Amino acid sequence: MRYRWRYASKYALLFGIVSTFGLYILNNKLNSIQTFQSSLSIYSTGPGVKDEKLIPHRHYFHTTRMVTDVDCNAIIQGDEDEIRRAETKRNVRRFLQPQNYSQMARNCSTFKNQRGYIDHHLTEVERKFPIAFSLLMFKDIEQSERLLRAIYRPQNYYCIHVDAKTDHTIYDAMSLIVNCFENVFLTFTRFDVQWGTMTVLEPELQCMKELWNKSASWKYFINLTGQEFPLRTNYELVRILQAYNGANDIQGIASRSEIKHFYKWRWKTAGAPPHNISPIKASVHVVVNRGFVDYVLHDQRAHDLLNWTRQTDVPDETFFATLNHNPHLRVPGSYLGDPKTDDVIKPFMARFKNWGMTSKEWSGLECHGKRVRQICIIGPGDLPDLANSKKLFVNKFYQNFHPYGYDCLEELIANRTRDIYLGNISFDATYYGTFGFVRNKIGLNMDNT
Repeated sequence: MRYRWRYASKYALLFGIVSTFGLYILNNKLNSIQTFQSSLSIYSTGPGVKDEKLIPHRHYFHTTRMVTDVDCNAIIQGDEDEIRRAETKRNVRRFLQPQNYSQMARNCSTFKNQRGYIDHHLTEVERKFPIAFSLLMFKDIEQSERLLRAIYRPQNYYCIHVDAKTDHTIYDAMSLIVNCFENVFLTFTRFDVQWGTMTVLEPELQCMKELWNKSASWKYFINLTGQEFPLRTNYELVRILQAYNGANDIQGIASRSEIKHFYKWRWKTAGAPPHNISPIKASVHVVVNRGFVDYVLHDQRAHDLLNWTRQTDVPDETFFATLNHNPHLRVPGSYLGDPKTDDVIKPFMARFKNWGMTSKEWSGLECHGKRVRQICIIGPGDLPDLANSKKLFVNKFYQNFHPYGYDCLEELIANRTRDIYLGNISFDATYYGTFGFVRNKIGLNMDNT
């Protein structure tokens, strides 16, 4: 069987701006929705709930939202005709603007209800395992707000950095939005982020600091940008992080030829790193335990390494990866083995990214959207790969480029949230505990109860 991804939640969007959504009563529609069982072995069908009245917080799933302009189910299953139709539709899309959000967020209760935020932990598993997120945004307020909505739960914590050069109307609107939530906040300090400089890393460190001070309860930190979207529900994320058992999910690029290249072009002018550290290059995107954040903020060796990276090019692609792949530093959850990312032994699960100068060059995947600076900007034709991916988040989307790709992924994840909660499918995270970076890490076994 394949999933019929149709979303049952209160996420009705205002003004019909994002897409046209059909609203139906759940009791009349649930039985008519064909349940799609993913081909991934991490899912299995469940018996479901015979009497939905017995389900607490079922009001979050009382209406069905569908992207009615296109058939998302067909797109996800790789229907070329429907993909082509989604790519060629010429509808003029009207996206929510800062002034729309400023108006909506003046009444927080109405805003959260109309925008469809799930304001309950839903399960005890999720309640006992809060996650901290940073979200770095620059433009397209609707896209960032929809990302926040997709990952929001009241037990988690969210630090949002709005770029210093972002228009003040976006910042003002985001200020009103975060005021509607006790666990969402804007950074005290804003940075003018410029690629290749320390300003890319500084907002992440600022969020780490403020999240650390905000709460002692969260167990993992995940950094995001406004152009990304989850491939997992919050429940799935929790189960995956429990399977990680304190391990950090950080990419590593460390072959002899690659290290030689980066010494020549990025690190040479900085001299030798402190504390006998071997620098590692990787993505800035990380999934790290609380102890890793503690080390970054409070250990002198981390401060010394940070000062060294200030003299290098693209420091954000060096700092976190280097801390995670120098075991003599004893960073909690860091990796004891070969830093090189390997699809079998040490995969990088934090992000789905389709890199390459041309089709299939590096990732082995076609880019059905378009490539900008070597990364694939996701379009509807990429959804089958996303639906079958076991990664945690995907990078990246452009708001004005093939928006049905984003719409349909949003529908897929929201529908899965409903189906897991109602018991229509179950999720098995065993696969995520088999990786080398989980089995071969520095200490820190977490309490997963």
